[in-house]
Amino acid sequence: MTSRLQPQRKPSRPSRGRPPLGAVERMRILGVTAAVFLEKGFARANTNEIARRARTSKQTLYALFPTKADLFVGVIGAHTERLFARHPYYIASEKPPRMALNEIGQTVLGMFTNPEFQALYRIVVAEAQNFPYLARQLRRECSERGYALLAEYLRSRRIGRPNYRRAADRFVSLVLGDFLLNGMLNPNLAWSRRAVLTRVHCAVDDFFLIYPQGEIR
Repeated sequence: MTSRLQPQRKPSRPSRGRPPLGAVERMRILGVTAAVFLEKGFARANTNEIARRARTSKQTLYALFPTKADLFVGVIGAHTERLFARHPYYIASEKPPRMALNEIGQTVLGMFTNPEFQALYRIVVAEAQNFPYLARQLRRECSERGYALLAEYLRSRRIGRPNYRRAADRFVSLVLGDFLLNGMLNPNLAWSRRAVLTRVHCAVDDFFLIYPQGEIR
């Protein structure tokens, strides 16, 4: 009885090219990118200069961020992701809603009082008319995502029914209040930790005056 010889498979070759960037390297590139945008603005920022300062190739840069708008959104997203990353924790948490919303509010206001975030936000406002797609992309990928996650948390606690998205909008409006206008007009505006805590505490109080059923658990 003869046996058939099975064809031998060729050993797989390791893939060529640069390995995927790690989180630390990605954040380093975004840090350099933020510095260029803050120095030059959106219109004058150049991807060649960003790649040179970041000590990376344009191919790597474009693989991560296909357009300059994607780069800018990535820089803003480095700030907003710190807030979004906490969402699963709050969904699963046994914390009372008042305590959780105080923490969420502090993170939101802390982000908007961050000097770098303020400066980047001013760029978006200044460039919105010349580059409307940038503002639309930021709203879709950062702002709307944040409202959707907050609305999901409120839905999980049955706060603000039936329109949880509107309740989320009201909460953020109470937290930020007139800060956005004041922050745009006064680049040197600084908030102490105590001022942030006081403002958020009052915002949460006002929120539960609008939705008192949210505290009944």
